[in-house]
Amino acid sequence: MTPCIFRLALLTFVIIAAPLSNGFAQPNLAWQDAEELQSTSASLIRMMYRPVDHALEEKAAGKLARIQSLWNDHLAASFEIAVPDQARTVSDALIDYANAVSTWNPAKAASAHADIRTAILHGAFARTVDLLNSGDVETASQWLNIREYARTSRDTAASIAMREALAGRLSPLQTRDIIKTELLGIYASELRRELADARTHLAQNYTVQLAGTIARAQGLHRLLAGNITERLGPQKGTEISNIMTGLRTASGDDELETNLQHLQDLFATYAPTSLPQDELERRVRLLARFLNLIPLEYEKGVRDGEITIPFEYFEAQLFRDRAQMIYGDLGHDLSQRHPRSFDRLGTILDEMKYLISSKGNPEQIRNLATEGQEIIADTYGSDTANGGYKASLLLLPDLFDEILLIAQAGDWAEAELKRLEAYAFFDPDIEQRLVPRSPSLALKLESDFWEGSITEPGLGKLIADHGPLEPLKITVDRMKRQTTEASTILDTQLSSLGAFVQSLAILLREGLEAVLILACMIGALKSNGVKAKGPNGWLWPITLGITLALAGSFLLWFAVGKLFAMSTLQRELLEGGTALVAAAVLFYVTHWIFRKAYVGDWMAEIKHKVALTSDARKGDKQKFLGWFTLLSLAFLIVFREGFETVLFYEALLIDAPTLPVLGGLFTGTALSLVAAFAILGLETKLPITTFFRTTGILLAILCIMLVGSGIRGLQTAAIMSATPVSWFPDAPWLQLYFGLYPVTETLLAQGLLTAILIISLAIPAWSRIRTVKT
Repeated sequence: MTPCIFRLALLTFVIIAAPLSNGFAQPNLAWQDAEELQSTSASLIRMMYRPVDHALEEKAAGKLARIQSLWNDHLAASFEIAVPDQARTVSDALIDYANAVSTWNPAKAASAHADIRTAILHGAFARTVDLLNSGDVETASQWLNIREYARTSRDTAASIAMREALAGRLSPLQTRDIIKTELLGIYASELRRELADARTHLAQNYTVQLAGTIARAQGLHRLLAGNITERLGPQKGTEISNIMTGLRTASGDDELETNLQHLQDLFATYAPTSLPQDELERRVRLLARFLNLIPLEYEKGVRDGEITIPFEYFEAQLFRDRAQMIYGDLGHDLSQRHPRSFDRLGTILDEMKYLISSKGNPEQIRNLATEGQEIIADTYGSDTANGGYKASLLLLPDLFDEILLIAQAGDWAEAELKRLEAYAFFDPDIEQRLVPRSPSLALKLESDFWEGSITEPGLGKLIADHGPLEPLKITVDRMKRQTTEASTILDTQLSSLGAFVQSLAILLREGLEAVLILACMIGALKSNGVKAKGPNGWLWPITLGITLALAGSFLLWFAVGKLFAMSTLQRELLEGGTALVAAAVLFYVTHWIFRKAYVGDWMAEIKHKVALTSDARKGDKQKFLGWFTLLSLAFLIVFREGFETVLFYEALLIDAPTLPVLGGLFTGTALSLVAAFAILGLETKLPITTFFRTTGILLAILCIMLVGSGIRGLQTAAIMSATPVSWFPDAPWLQLYFGLYPVTETLLAQGLLTAILIISLAIPAWSRIRTVKT
């Protein structure tokens, strides 16, 4: 057979076989490779920010080869058969991408990367809809995995609908409608975000980022073009298409800025679908929540025109951008309800953006946020406009998914910032309300934000270790389930009995420890002959310490709510630091009590007192030291628990009946006082040595608990690392009531303190034994 005839036969076979393969043997979609292609091509662009050298060229060539292999060997066949137009777009963009890498042109690479990504998303979306139209749910579920996830709204509706369809409980057409509604909404939000980012990059002269955002906006527009024409009309649809096409060929920065601004105006009232009422209310809550957070974070991050805490400043920018995106989602509905409110809210967000970027007056930002919240309340009602913990519960699943997506892209530093952002929504908004109702779930969620356990590592550890991704996905799924469980618990109306029990539990858990410490200390002082009243009495310093602590707790609660903002990590640091200082003072007291219990040389003690009497100045110094020790310990012990207790009761009283809560508070107070009087009663019934030993051991245990809680506070304030262990039980009751966490650092500190306490007990005891023998 001649070569010419052979090629003709081969061509004939391909023409005949192609339709057959389309109908009978479509290749399986390796959807995981689409995410790897996205993350690898993005990481290669980040490499191109550096000056090129031989080593970097070799590394870039390896990444480029992997990108081309992922498309040519894994994805191309599926796309060419199912969505040939998008397959051609990806292939052409890959050629542009390779040329950009070979010439080390990061701007062109960013533009080609955006073309690749949006074409893949476009093809996956179109193919998912086509397969559901034909009833092929199984294959559609694979294509649905290639999609963009929501930044400001839940992304669970599409996933749930697909699971229901696979189980036969939802028809393919119903599933199609749910998925289209969700994905079109996400892509519309992303398009608005890209246009806003493009204007920012243009103003800052970030050419690489600008090229990427423009190409991504154009790609998303191609995906949405049909829906845009349907929702805004043919005239606006054509106008938008013409402006979009000319973005890359604009004659200068001024023309590009004008076109981007015009596009933002055209998209201001665009909504791909009408939002259902529950989704509308949810987004209104989120918008109100972000407007509340912007001034809080900005005031912590900027002072006198200078950035003081970069992370807080970053969060203020982030929350403003999220508010802008939700404003776009609500644009159609808001403009229909109240056009003037729609216009004014847009102006408020623009003014906020300018003030934040120029590090303007925090008071102006707060005033703008207040005005924006008033507009939302006037338009949608004060109940709907109230963000609160419900908005935080709505946001957390999205933030968890964003953490996973960012990690999959290899940007671990950004993933860590996103984790801290999510933790700021959990603590204090959710944790304060959850601890009284389900303390074990609250502890588990908090642990999963940080180190987790050996068998179930937490977000903090996985992100610090840079993966692996599969355990990270498992952790994200687990935390989303826990968030759903927390939402169910918090949405359940408390009965009178439930409110009483939870109120009682708060006081016993937070207050009993302080009562026991003070009772043991007072009992020891009384047994040693120290009177309550008088210049050297214990009553005044302890009473003053307790009074100052209670006043300080309420004053700090008022100040944080009204005068200034305290970040989550700052609050954790305050609690942890206070616990450790209290433990240090308590250790001093415990050591003194052990000496009283085991040292029998009372003559030496009398001689010591005589010596103090002969040296008036030294005696005064010793008296002041004892007085100050009592005052500071009483203050630290009560203040450590007081502020958090006030917050817990404030959260509980939001939706719990008042009388049962007060009943629990008074009952808990009474039980704590009974425990105190029981300890003080032992002082009159037990021999003095036995009493000292009993109270000394109890105080030693409480001191060890304080150290565990203090170290844990520093860990959750991101001051210390946390390393889980497998040999210690991960039991919530041990953590809540004994400060025993399955973490190396806390257990090591508690073990060291235990050893010191044992030595402080053993040395005087051994000395006494030797004295008796001699």
